[in-house]
Amino acid sequence: MRILVLPLTQQRHLLRPIAIGMLAMAAMAMASMPAVAQLAPSKADGRAGAYSSHGVFAVEVSDIVWRDAARDRDLPVRILFPRRGAGPSTDASINTSAADAHYPVIVFSHGLGGSCEGGALWGQHWASHGYIVIHLQHPGSDESIWKGKPPNEGMNNLRRAMNVDNSRLRTGDVAFALDEIARLQVAGVAPFSDANLARVGMSGHSFGAQTTLAVVGQRLPLQNASGIADVRIAAAIAFSPNARVKTGLDTQFAGITMPLLSITGTRDGSILGDATRYEDRLLPYENMPPGGKYLLSFRDGDHMVFGGHALGARRAETARDHAIQSGVKTATLAFWNATLKQDGAAKNWLQQEFKSMLVDGDTFAHK
Repeated sequence: MRILVLPLTQQRHLLRPIAIGMLAMAAMAMASMPAVAQLAPSKADGRAGAYSSHGVFAVEVSDIVWRDAARDRDLPVRILFPRRGAGPSTDASINTSAADAHYPVIVFSHGLGGSCEGGALWGQHWASHGYIVIHLQHPGSDESIWKGKPPNEGMNNLRRAMNVDNSRLRTGDVAFALDEIARLQVAGVAPFSDANLARVGMSGHSFGAQTTLAVVGQRLPLQNASGIADVRIAAAIAFSPNARVKTGLDTQFAGITMPLLSITGTRDGSILGDATRYEDRLLPYENMPPGGKYLLSFRDGDHMVFGGHALGARRAETARDHAIQSGVKTATLAFWNATLKQDGAAKNWLQQEFKSMLVDGDTFAHK
């Protein structure tokens, strides 16, 4: 198996996961949005501030292409990891007993038409708090299907790429990535020589959320999916999840027994004209068995804000976007600390105190 290491480049423009034809519609929708309140800063205690702020670790970035010879598939990845030699946080509000030289690992899967730059805001935040984050890029449903193409062609390619074949390729990418991480750890290759592979998290946005649900135990009857979770994954976060198949919901999600945080917003509906509603994004949580399940919904949060990247030309960023992003960083870090670092104080804070940060119209539930 050959590993091709690419040189780091200067900061590139963040990805555009939606074709140019969607930008005008998104801008018009935002122009009509009413002003809304931000997260309530006066209610944020010291622990909340520690969870929302950048961590003590400097973050290094490595762009790599992994070769999956068995599937004849090249998989670009971006790895974010704590700089060697940096010590764990001494902030008394966060238990860092588990943040030793071995860092938990989080795999992130981008949305339709994205790249390994997807989820950059989340990955940077998590890595700064002592996690190794691997951002996957999925050929066939990545930016190559629309980038540099006429808007109509790009939009048609996006619609066609949301299919069963790409779903299976994506789940295969996750399995291969976990295999490759383990191989590199055995070989003593940094940063995986510092990884704790007993504590692996899976996350993704939109199509990446579907990928996440698939590898942690969702069973889709129309796709002959096994519904067997990858035992190497201990916890998961799904940004803008969906129940695209509306039948057999109780059996679809019954196999997701690990802790899982679902994140969405009241404007998180259809993107490609597929009639997805905000309510559809609540269905996975509602139909999962209890035990470490969380649902976080932000008032007026739309699909793009949960992608974890600067919005750029898509639409103007708002104060509300920044408040939502801060809330996402806070909740997700507390969740990862509770599950992957086994921090009981983080779990108690998430279940009992986090909701005090939210404003009217936001919702937070757990079971």
